[in-house]
Amino acid sequence: MGRFTCRGLLAGLALVAGLTAAGAEEIVIIESSAPDVEAGAILDSADVVNVPAGASIVIVEPDGSTRTIEGPFQAALGAAGEGGDAGGGLIANLGKLVSEREESRQVLGAIRAAPGQVAESVYVVDVGRSGDVCIADGASVRLWRPATMAAETEMTLTDAAAGGSATVLWLEGAQTLDWPSALPPADGARYAVRLDIAPRPAEVRLRFIPDDVVSDAARAAWMADAGCRRQAGQLLAHLTGDRAGQDR
Repeated sequence: MGRFTCRGLLAGLALVAGLTAAGAEEIVIIESSAPDVEAGAILDSADVVNVPAGASIVIVEPDGSTRTIEGPFQAALGAAGEGGDAGGGLIANLGKLVSEREESRQVLGAIRAAPGQVAESVYVVDVGRSGDVCIADGASVRLWRPATMAAETEMTLTDAAAGGSATVLWLEGAQTLDWPSALPPADGARYAVRLDIAPRPAEVRLRFIPDDVVSDAARAAWMADAGCRRQAGQLLAHLTGDRAGQDR
C-alpha cells in the first residue's frame, strides 16, 4: 500500500478545515512507529492502514478522543462515533502541530533542557519568556520561573493597557508563585512581568480556554489556534509520552 505522508499538509490545512466528506470523518495521526503511517497525516476514517507487529500509532478522532492502535493491524481506522464539536478545525490544527513537531525533531534532534528549566505543568505562566499563555477559564493562574532565576526577588506585574500593577516578593528557591490577587487576570489582557534579577520583563498575553474544550487533544488544538503553540506542543508531548518533546 502507499505511504501516508504529511507532505503538502500545511498548504492544504485551510481546505481541510472547511471540508466534511459525506459519511466519513477525518482522523489525525499524532504519533507513529509504523513505517507506512507518518505522524501528522490526516486520514479518512475509511482509510485502511497497516500497523505491523511491534509498531503502534496514536490517533485523535473528531470528538477529541485519543486512541492507540497496536500492531499487527491492517484495517480501516473506523468511525469516531457520536458527537463532539471539535470537527475539522481540531483535526487540521493538530495535524499542523504534529507536522511542526516532526520538522523540529528532524532539525534539532533529541535536545533536552537541563532539570528545572522547563515547567512540568502545561498551564503556567513562564516568566522567563514572552508570548501568549493559555489557562483554563476559572482556574487559578500560577507564575513559574526556571531554576536559574530562583533567587529571592521582587516581581512586578503590570497591565499593559490599564496600567494597574502589583508587586510581590518571590522567595528564594520557589519556582511557582500565585498570580497577585491585587491585579485580577483577564482574558486577552497583556501584562509585563518584571523580576528585579532579570535584565528585561517578559511580555505575556493571557488566553482563557473555554470550559467546553475538555479533552487534552481538543485543548492542544485550541491552544495552537489561540497562539499558545509552545504549550500546545507540551500537551501533545504529554499525550504521546514524548519526553524529549516536553523538554524543548
